[in-house]
Order: sequence, then structure tokens, then C-alpha cells
Amino acid sequence: MSSASNGSNTAVQQEPAVENPAAPASAVPANGPPSENLAAATKQVKKRKLVKKAPQSSKLKFQVWLGGHLATIAFGSISFIFQILWLPNWYYINSIAYRLSLLGAIAALTATFSHKFGLHFLPSASTLVSHQNFQYLILANIWLFTFKSIFKIIPFFLIAILHIAKHQKIEIITKESEFLASIIAYDELILIVYLLLRTLFFRGSSGYQLTAFLTFYWVRILYNKETQTLFVAIVERLDGKISKVENPKVKHYWEKTKLFVEAKRHAEEE
Repeated sequence: MSSASNGSNTAVQQEPAVENPAAPASAVPANGPPSENLAAATKQVKKRKLVKKAPQSSKLKFQVWLGGHLATIAFGSISFIFQILWLPNWYYINSIAYRLSLLGAIAALTATFSHKFGLHFLPSASTLVSHQNFQYLILANIWLFTFKSIFKIIPFFLIAILHIAKHQKIEIITKESEFLASIIAYDELILIVYLLLRTLFFRGSSGYQLTAFLTFYWVRILYNKETQTLFVAIVERLDGKISKVENPKVKHYWEKTKLFVEAKRHAEEE
């Protein structure tokens, strides 16, 4: 009995193991315990990142962008002729051309935002406000329903020229981009003074327009390097004259302005 049992035990021990054909070959790798393999697989899954698909350029958006800028240049030129030469507003040509130039700018800026973000996936409000194109888009809508002024459409006119020149690779204009940008900057300062004077004389809704424009201009001072440089240069030029003013409130706010300029300058240097 003992020998038979020993023989049977020996036969069982020497019997080869039968693999389970239903089990997948990659379920349990042979180079480690199942717990370590599961942890490694989980780690690989976590490392996978969703990559945003690059936005595809739309032909319609490009046509709207191009047509908007061309309309701004064409109708803006007509409005400039009427306003510079003080021509009478025959058949409301000046008024129509002025507003069509702003509508062209609105169309071009909207197409730009739609191409960059998509109208259904816009960023947060704070991010939008920090974008200069969004600021111009809001201002164009405000200027569309308020009084006409050549100072209001000069920035849109020059921006349209710069974009078209860059697209068509017109080097004569693109080389002067900094000069045209300086014209826009000084035009906006003149517009601030003009709106301020109209506000002091209670001309229509000039006060609301001035408030909206100053809000966006202040945001631009905070985030736009060119506007910061211009603002610092203006403060340095006016420092000698305003420091002589004896009004304590004026001195108080002027000192705050200079402290802000110094803080921004040190932040840029760091």
C-alpha cells in the first residue's frame, strides 16, 4: 500500500501543468507579481493626456475677416474725406460710411475670436478683457451707436491696414508697424482728452463713453507693454508741471500714480 501510494504521488508531481486557454496572454506578465504589474498599468493610464485638436482654419471665417478689414479701410477712407474736408453730410454718406467701417471692424474682430477660441468655447471674462482685440470689439460696438469722431475710427483703420499688409506681405507697410502703433497710441490719448472735454460740457453720453474707454485703457496699461511705455513717458513729462499744483487732492493722486509707475517699472526689470 505504501509503495502504491508513493508511486501515485510521484506520478502526480511529475504531471505537467495545463494552461488555461481562456486566460489572455498579457493578463499576468511573467516578470513580476500581479500587484506590481497592475500598479504599472494604472500608472501608464494616468500618464495619458488629452491633447486639444488644433483648430482648423475655416474659409468662411477668413472671408469674413478679410472682408471686414477691407470694408473698414474703404468706408473709413470715405468718412475721413468728409470729416477732414468738413464736407456736408450729403445723403448721409458720411454717417453710413462711418458706421459701415465700424461694422467691418466688428466682423473682422469677431472672426478672429471665432478662429482663435471658437464662439462656443470662449475663455473666462477676465481673460477676454485682457485681450486687446476684445477691448476693441467692445469699443467698436459702443462707437457704433454714439456720435461720430475721426479719432474713434483711426485705430480700427490702421489695424486693418496692418493686418492686410501682413497677410499680403507688403513690406513697405509692415516695416512701419511701430510708427503706425505709435499713431494709434497718441490718437487714443487725444480721444481721452476730447471725451473729457465733452463730458465737462455735458455733451450727450460722453461721460459713459469716457468711463468705458478709460476702463479698457487702464487694463491695457496693466497688460500691454507698449501702452505701459507710453504711459510712463507721459507721467515723466507731466511730473514737473503737476508737482507745482498746490491742490492737496491732485498731489495725493499724482503721487499714487508715480508710485504705480515705479512699481510697474521694477516689476518689468525683475
